[in-house]
Amino acid sequence: MNDNSKLETEELLTCLHIHLFHPNQAICPLFHTLPLNQPYKMNAEDPVRLGRDGQTCVFVLNDTSVSRKQLTIQAFRKAGSQLLSFMIQNISQKVKLMVGGSELRYLERAELDDKVLCRFGRYELLIWQEPGESENKFEVLFEVCNKPPSQEMGIDVPCKPAVMDTGVPWRSFENEAPVSQEPLESDETAVFV
Repeated sequence: MNDNSKLETEELLTCLHIHLFHPNQAICPLFHTLPLNQPYKMNAEDPVRLGRDGQTCVFVLNDTSVSRKQLTIQAFRKAGSQLLSFMIQNISQKVKLMVGGSELRYLERAELDDKVLCRFGRYELLIWQEPGESENKFEVLFEVCNKPPSQEMGIDVPCKPAVMDTGVPWRSFENEAPVSQEPLESDETAVFV
């Protein structure tokens, strides 16, 4: 006979839901390194760091158009509140981050609303919070969307061309010159022959 009365009560953790979309997700394994559809527990003092570099980022996107360090999301508590809130910061020197209708440049940060659309490059992230009781832990839950969250929210988002690690857009050329004004990210450690 089990005695459940001696077990500790499990805390209900705040859950940060991140719904991901990229127009090429069906043909490229962009999200295969993320813990999809399973809550990932984090300490509140540790940032959610998303980018291409597996040594510095907890969550890695398998895409050379993503900066090595793209963005961080940090939990915090407002004075007098027991609930966790979240702050997002752009840590990419090359790629702008759109949060709601505001643009964040390198090292700029913004407090996340309860539900917000974030965009960088051709990625869309719908981020929303499910409140919990824990003051020192939270969960991150990554899920892939079949449709762009902007479309479901009725927001018009201009389509941007993909950028390869060589810094040259792969589809947009006029007179042998790239047309894209998109910031170019390249890996300075890569050797090109």
